[in-house]
Amino acid sequence: MKIASKSSFTLFELLIVILIISIIYGIFIERLNSKEEEIKRLGLEDIHEFLSSYDFNESVKLRCVDQGRSCYLFLDGQKREKIPFSFRSEPKVYDFDIHGMLSQVRFVPLFEGNMPKDVCFEYDLYPNGSGSSYIVEYEKRYYVFYSYLHPVRIVKSIAKAQDLFDPTPWIPTDSSDYNF
Repeated sequence: MKIASKSSFTLFELLIVILIISIIYGIFIERLNSKEEEIKRLGLEDIHEFLSSYDFNESVKLRCVDQGRSCYLFLDGQKREKIPFSFRSEPKVYDFDIHGMLSQVRFVPLFEGNMPKDVCFEYDLYPNGSGSSYIVEYEKRYYVFYSYLHPVRIVKSIAKAQDLFDPTPWIPTDSSDYNF
C-alpha cells in the first residue's frame, strides 16, 4: 500500500512568506517617497543646502506666493517647477534700509499671465555659494540668513537677530583700520 503525500505549504510557512514580502514592500515604498518627504521636512535652515543640489549657471531661486502656501523654483531666471514646500503662516522678511534701520522687505511680484502675485519669501543662490541675506520672522522664531560662510542662525528675539545680522562691527570706521 502506497500512501500519497501532498506537497503544500503549512500555515507557518505562508506567514513567513507574507512577512518577507511585506518587509521588502515597505522598504521599497519608503525609498520611493523619501525625496518628497525630504522636501516636506525642508525647513528654512535647510534651503541653502536644498537649492545647491540643483545644477545651474547664473542662479537658483525659491519664490513663495499666496502667503507662503505655494513655492516655485527658478533656474537661471526661468520658472521650472512648483516645490512641495510651504509655510504654515506668512513669514516676514527684514533687512537694513539705507538709514541702518531694520525694515520689512517687499519683493517684486510674480506674474502669472497678467495677474501679479505677492511674493512673501524669496531666496537666491549663486554659483559662488553666496545667497540672500536677511532676517526672517516665522512662527515666533527669527532666522538670520548670511550671504557667506555662516549657516542660518535661529534665535527667539528680534533684538538678538538684529545683533547677529548687523554688519557694523565688521565695517572699518576710520583710516586706522586700514593699517597693514
